[in-house]
Amino acid sequence: MPFIKNLTQWIIGGATVLAVVAAGVAYFDLPAADRAALWHHVGRVLVWIGLVLVLPWATFFVSTAAARRESNAAGAVLVAGYTIVDGVLLWLLVGVPQGAFLILAAVFGLLVALTYNLLTCDWIAERNA
Repeated sequence: MPFIKNLTQWIIGGATVLAVVAAGVAYFDLPAADRAALWHHVGRVLVWIGLVLVLPWATFFVSTAAARRESNAAGAVLVAGYTIVDGVLLWLLVGVPQGAFLILAAVFGLLVALTYNLLTCDWIAERNA
């Protein structure tokens, strides 16, 4: 079994290196205007990620209040509310995604934000309730 594990690690590592090199070549092959547009969008996505990370902590008192109610419905409404706010922020910062890949990326990002909101609100509620 160690042979299969090592072989799998080498294959995944090689595929990762190949993907990074291909992305680098593709990036430097882009015209300057397209590179600037790419960084513009990457910056907006990074701002959105920062807002997603800060939102539950900046409003920790809401998580604490929901935990004191001892109701699953209150927690579900809280997490859903945070995720809706995350979706609106994504829409305001990036706009409506055009194309199947960008729609899937936005949905994936919102699912990750939902999971983060759930885990963070649960942790805050356990510590402060």
